Amino acid sequence: MPRIRILAVGLGPIGLAAVRLVLGRRTLELAGAVDVDRDKRGKDLAELLGRPTPTGILVADDAEAVYARLAPDAVLLCTSSFLPAVREQVLLAVRHGADVVSSCEEMLLPDFQHPELAAELDRAARQGGATVVGTGVNPGFVLDFMPVVASAVCSEVRRVRARRVVDASTRRLPLQKKVGAGMAEAEFRSLVAAGRLGHVGLRESVALVGRAFGFELDEVSQTVEPVLATEERRTPHLAVPAGRVAGIRNVGVGRRGGEALVELELEMYVGAPDPGDEILLEGDPDVRVRFAGGVPGDEATAAILVNTVPRAVEAAPGLRTVLDLAPARLVR
Repeated sequence: MPRIRILAVGLGPIGLAAVRLVLGRRTLELAGAVDVDRDKRGKDLAELLGRPTPTGILVADDAEAVYARLAPDAVLLCTSSFLPAVREQVLLAVRHGADVVSSCEEMLLPDFQHPELAAELDRAARQGGATVVGTGVNPGFVLDFMPVVASAVCSEVRRVRARRVVDASTRRLPLQKKVGAGMAEAEFRSLVAAGRLGHVGLRESVALVGRAFGFELDEVSQTVEPVLATEERRTPHLAVPAGRVAGIRNVGVGRRGGEALVELELEMYVGAPDPGDEILLEGDPDVRVRFAGGVPGDEATAAILVNTVPRAVEAAPGLRTVLDLAPARLVR
């Protein structure tokens, strides 16, 4: 069986982690790499990966030319959290018939916030014979896909609750900044109000779970609050003085008729004790699932992106969700 030829678009920390995995898979082939960063342009991927042996793959910035030259089967798209920002990149890929697996958080459930854009991308994907799907660890697995999978042993589910606790001190600097680590509380609240800070995709997770269980939610809301450090905390990247923001507490709730049917909570802050992921389905029977220590965000996100590629290649064309594809599994 021929290997799946993959183009990596976006070579930030997650994109590079995914590239590293692709290079080690016998059923996948890394055909090329694209990034708009001028400092990366023309460099062999080995230099970006910290490897001594050249890969022979040079980073390009002209995506159109790369598609025409390489004709990849699939694309790993790791460029933005927001669907409008990846619109042109997705349209370019599907126009060339390439399936797209993206870490874009809003792509988990594209029509939730962007119904018109989602319809456009779906039409284009079908016309190009390509599948487009967004996935990741959160959103894409822990707080949404796993509760749905766990329901396979239930005859009824009446309520879903899930909680993810992450010690942000173990994560990369961009994520620590993303959750506001080290900020003053006033600055944190100002940036949250402007939509410029915090986790992206929790409301999509709530809505996806609601749809999967047929809850017919009439309200999906979220709150984003700062977690303040009670004592000075340090990471390899920054210091968080006592009284400053250590991270976020993000709660998403889906209601029908005022009743909370889906409650998802994310606590991600420097020094968070007892990290872990827990899912509770209230139903017949009740089901509780816990990942002790939690699913590692960066490493696992790269893995699920790569492991989803064959499922996307197999799937029917169109804009899909993780619930539409066969479950991802380890790819060799």
